[in-house]
Amino acid sequence: MAQSATTALSAYPKGSATVKFFFYFSLFYLLLSMVMGLIVALKSVNPDFLTGSRFLQEILSYGRLRPTHVNTAVIGWQTTAFLGIMFYGVPVLAKAPLYSEKMGMFTAVYWNLNYIIGAASILSGYQTGVEYAEMPLLFDIGVVICVVLTFWNLFQTLVRRNERMLYVSIWYWMASIMFLGIVYIIGNIPAGWAGSGAAQMGYYYFYMHNIIGLWITVVGVGTLYYLLPKLSDRPIYSHKLSLIGFWTIAAFYVWNGPHHLINGPIPVWLMKAGIIPSLLLLIPVWSVLANVIGTMKGVWYKVSQNAPLKFLLTGALFYGLACIQGPFQSLMGPHAILHFTYWTVGHAHMPLFGGFSLIQFAAIYYILPRIAYRHIYSRPLMNWHYWLSVLGFIIFGFAMWTAGIIQGFEWMDGKQLGASFVEMMQSLHIFLISRAVGGSLMFLGQIIFVWNVYKTVKSGRLIEADDPILRKTS
Repeated sequence: MAQSATTALSAYPKGSATVKFFFYFSLFYLLLSMVMGLIVALKSVNPDFLTGSRFLQEILSYGRLRPTHVNTAVIGWQTTAFLGIMFYGVPVLAKAPLYSEKMGMFTAVYWNLNYIIGAASILSGYQTGVEYAEMPLLFDIGVVICVVLTFWNLFQTLVRRNERMLYVSIWYWMASIMFLGIVYIIGNIPAGWAGSGAAQMGYYYFYMHNIIGLWITVVGVGTLYYLLPKLSDRPIYSHKLSLIGFWTIAAFYVWNGPHHLINGPIPVWLMKAGIIPSLLLLIPVWSVLANVIGTMKGVWYKVSQNAPLKFLLTGALFYGLACIQGPFQSLMGPHAILHFTYWTVGHAHMPLFGGFSLIQFAAIYYILPRIAYRHIYSRPLMNWHYWLSVLGFIIFGFAMWTAGIIQGFEWMDGKQLGASFVEMMQSLHIFLISRAVGGSLMFLGQIIFVWNVYKTVKSGRLIEADDPILRKTS
């Protein structure tokens, strides 16, 4: 009789209960963030949408709904999913069991309870008013506690590792946890402690940019480097290139916050201090893309056969495009046109959804069979998920970028007040409709994704001990 997959994998337990807990809650946040984002898009088309009572008018007002959507996407969906990925990947690369499954489960439970209550406080109107840092201080402390527990658990796992070589993903993942703690503490300093005016904005834009740059980007690139050799069956093209990318991200990304304040009330030297590192970020971006292209050389045909690989490479492409957009719009001329316009909405979604969410989808499709011991329920549903997500984002992104360019040039022509402003906004209505259409396709894709995951766990084909999938686990 064939040995069970559970027994076959017992030599290297990976804290799968912790991983599952993080993954399942991340999917809940994914759908929740998509619902809130779609409501924001629909209310931009029709401001009277869902305003039938005073309660709905308050709860679904832009000032409450939009920050809850952003936090649920970045902290709820993406951060929770990345924590699950690391709790799986670090023990696998260390070839050692997770240091403490009990600590991992405590972290997962505490993290999710803390975030759910914190997000509810934002939606109820109890928030700081600082973008990406709206949760009250009590819940910020909870986030930091979970970050510390995660770092300690994974660090102790590495201390007890049976693999001498630290693969590059370990560098990215462990550094990203440290960066997250540092950035989150600085960015959530209460307003009264951070000074006022330009000094306060310096703190906040350090946080706003680096919660993406030093957390989402670093952990996301580490995940890319983990999955690429496994999904392509090829060794990484250049370990040196991956380390060049690591050190240049660490060196340059931390300085990019001021480029959000260009043409604003800060000294010119500080604006330049934000622009120059933004341009230097092309170095780590091209190191990642060169590594991807080098690794895939000769095996590009696998993209059509492997849905997770398709997600992964498309995510890498969007990451690269986002990091070309970023340096471009950090220049003083383009920034003067594009800032405060719809362009920023499209740009912000490029790395977060188009880039790293697609990488996370690939990771969940890869990891889930190895912790649930079941094959993915439906490959056609994976392809539907891919095409709806990518097509929806392309419609969404181009609508916002085009609307932003029109806005910027119209404002430069003086259409900022009165009837000319109203006329300009009416001309953008078609782009807002396009955003809602694109968002609807993206949402439909995520419904298919979650359904496929649910059916995989409940009724996917069982993995036997001699299944080839198990030979690719470590």
